[in-house]
Parts: sequence; C-alpha cells; structure tokens
Amino acid sequence: MKTAARILIVDLNNFARYPTLAIGCLVAPLRAAGFQVEVLSPLANGAPAMVHEQRETWLEPLKRRLSFSTHPLMQRLHEPLRAIHARHHFRAHAPTLSQLQARLARDAPDIILLSAYLEHLPTVAWIGQQARARRIPVLLGGPAFTHPQTLQIWKQLEGITAIFAGEADFVIVELVRTLLQGGDISVWPGISVAGTDSRPALPPLLALDRLPVPDFSDFPWERYPHRIIPVMTGRGCSWNVCTFCSDVITGNGRSFRSRPLARVLAELRQQAERYQGRDFIFLDLKLNSNLTIWRGLIDNMQQTVAGARWIATVHVDGQGDNGLDAKTLQAARASGLTRISFGLETGSQALVRRMGKGTRVERNARFIQDAYQAGLSVRCSMMLGYPGETVADLVATRDFLEAHQLQLDRIRPARFKAIPGTRFEKLYRHRPGRFAGFELLGWDYRLGRADYRNHPASDPAYRRIKRDILALIHAINSRPLRDEARQFDGLM
Repeated sequence: MKTAARILIVDLNNFARYPTLAIGCLVAPLRAAGFQVEVLSPLANGAPAMVHEQRETWLEPLKRRLSFSTHPLMQRLHEPLRAIHARHHFRAHAPTLSQLQARLARDAPDIILLSAYLEHLPTVAWIGQQARARRIPVLLGGPAFTHPQTLQIWKQLEGITAIFAGEADFVIVELVRTLLQGGDISVWPGISVAGTDSRPALPPLLALDRLPVPDFSDFPWERYPHRIIPVMTGRGCSWNVCTFCSDVITGNGRSFRSRPLARVLAELRQQAERYQGRDFIFLDLKLNSNLTIWRGLIDNMQQTVAGARWIATVHVDGQGDNGLDAKTLQAARASGLTRISFGLETGSQALVRRMGKGTRVERNARFIQDAYQAGLSVRCSMMLGYPGETVADLVATRDFLEAHQLQLDRIRPARFKAIPGTRFEKLYRHRPGRFAGFELLGWDYRLGRADYRNHPASDPAYRRIKRDILALIHAINSRPLRDEARQFDGLM
C-alpha cells in the first residue's frame, strides 16, 4: 500500500499565546485529503509564549519615547532602529531551527509549507536554503503577498519553489498534489515562481460556508498559559475605507464576507469540546461588520458553550446602527464578552475625517463610556504622526485621553506607517501636496513599507504635546486590569 505523502508545516509565529489560525486552516483540508501532516511549532520546542500590553513598568515609557521621537535626528534613525527591532522581535527560535535541521537530515518530508509575514524574511531564506540542499519543494504564502513588487523580490529567494497569493483554503490540496507530482505549479491562479511574471492574488473566497473547522490538534495546548481558542466569523472589513489600513488589501482581508451564524456556533461548540476550552478570541478585523453575526453571538454564546468568555475588536462608526449601543453592550457582557477593542487612532475630529474613519469623536466617547459602564475592559489602538497631524490635533487627542483615562484599560500606540497598496499610497501618489510637510524617501517592497520624513512633527510644540500623550498612555497602561479581563491580558 502506498504511503501518504508527508507534509511539514513550519509555524513561524513564536509570539502568540494561542494556536495560529492560519496553520489550523491549512491542516484541516490536508488531513481530510489523506496527507500525513506535521506542524513544527516554536512553543513546542521551548519558545516562551510572548505577550503584549501587559501592565507596564518604568521601562516601557523609555522605549516608547525613543520609538516615537520626532526629533530631526531620530526621524533619520527610525527605519534603521525599526529594522533592528523587527529582526529581534521576529527572529527565529533557535531550538526550533535546530530541530528542523535535524528533522530534514533524519527523515525529510515530501514538501514544506510556510506561512510568513514579511518580517520573517531571514528565517524564510534560511529554510529555503535547507530545503534546496535536500531537494524538498517549498510553498510559501502569507497575507502580505498580494503586492506585485513584493512578490517580485520574494520569489527570487533560494529554495522557494513558489509563492501563493490569496486564500488557500479551497486550493491547498491541489497545489500540494501538483508539486508532489512534478506538475507545472505556475499554471495555478495566484501562484508566482522565479523567472516568470508575478501573478495577481486569487480572488477572495465567497463560499465561506464551506470552510472546514480549523485543526489545532498539533499545537502544544499544555504549554499555553490559558486555553484560548481563535475563531474568525468572516473575512475583511465592512467599512474598508480607512486610508492607513493594510489589513483590507492583504490576504483574506480583501473585501468583506461573512460565514453563516449556524456554522460559527457549531464551530464554537466543536472546538470547545475538542480542546477542552471555553475562552475564545475572535480575530475578525471588525466583529460587528455583520450585525446578524454580532447579535447572534451575544444571544447564543452561553447556550452554545456554557461559561464561555470571549474578546473581540469592533468598529465604531457614525453611519447609524452598528450594534454598539449601551443596551447591546450590556447584553454582550452578560453573554461572556470580557474585553472589547476598537481603533480610536486620534481625539481630533479633523484627523478622524482625514483618516477616513467614518465616525465622530463624540461617538467614540459615548462608546467608551457605555462599554465601561457595561463592565467591559476597553482597549484601543492609537496612531501618532499621521501626515498632516498638527499641534491642535495632538492637543485634542491629549484632552480626549485625559477625559477618558479611567475608562480605558489599555492603549496600543503606533507610529504612522506608509504601506504599499493602501488608500494613503494612492492619495499621496495622486496629489502629494495634500500632505504638507510629508516627504516620502522611497518604498521598501521587500518589507512592505516606506521610509519618510514628517517635518512638521519636528516642531518643539508638537513634540511637547506628544510627550504629554505618551505619559497619559503609560499611566493608563500601568493600571491593573479588571479581574475578569486578566485571562486575556496581553492578547490584543
């Protein structure tokens, strides 16, 4: 009897506290097709489960002051320092690479699958070299491989047989079979190989009701601090307008599609039984994109998984009913929702409009108050340095944080990033003069970002208010979370 082909999936995500959803979505259809699948996970080889946004100590504000500095000298050093940090943060786990090298020498698989972020470039290059020396085909994919110039650079990596751009759920089995049988992989839509023109990403999947339940059985559940099960009810974002957002142009974020509520609830029930867990993290870009799903989860969560707790990200907009009124938030808390996150970005209405957020500052304030009063732990993201941001914008942001600092549990600040393919890139290319003082120095398509100077941010008054904002963020992030939210501390 012929032995089933052996597939090795290398999980490069060594900084999560729960299984990697993308890996589970590949394992399920491959196993169903009869392949022998093995997942090499850093956590199973001793890598610590890294966390984000835990209660801050004195060190975080020092690092943040450096990262967010807009002194003219520091603006020149931002990209070199960011590259150093990225190499450290995304560096491969040495014991995992050692095990992979020994595994390839001892009992090489028939094919290697990699799902990577652009920051994983050095590790992907190393794995490609190891695989080429043993004549093992490597199929690479990931959310960022949708830009043609990024593909053009990455497909030249030694040992990378092909790069797939798009959602592989329904085609991964045939892609693997084609490679194993020595067929021409380049004929498949979404596939790019060295020596040929880069192919556009496969169109977004529409039949999400056919998606199999992800298989997380290869992950070391006993090593996670808590058993938290990742779930995604839909793909993309129903708003899809924010100028800076790269999530809606990569991988499964392109266009909004939703799964049937019944299938989502069935998955929650099945995964809870499989992995003996009742805590869920919903990885949807905005869980309230589909109000039927949002309200259906609230109404059915406890009947589906008794004692369930869950966290989610939502979008607060000013376009009418978005399921975030006080009564619905109270019902969500009663259903087990523990922590809710949203993109605040700024406290300036003028900047909200320029970013394309589609909301009003007053609406954000009401949401924070209602969520806090409902007993939810409220977390938000923020952006500093958006092109055109003024001292007045920063003052508005500082005042907003001062007014709501007791209602916010955690803030994740970020410096503006110019990313290829976003609405910002298109707007800047069409009319750069609309972003006064913003100087684009060049695009790095290998890592999917740009080097730039934001000259107005060097103004001493701007820097002084920015320091006030960073101090407020530290004060908020230094407080302990509510007891019921600690289970999810560091996850969002």
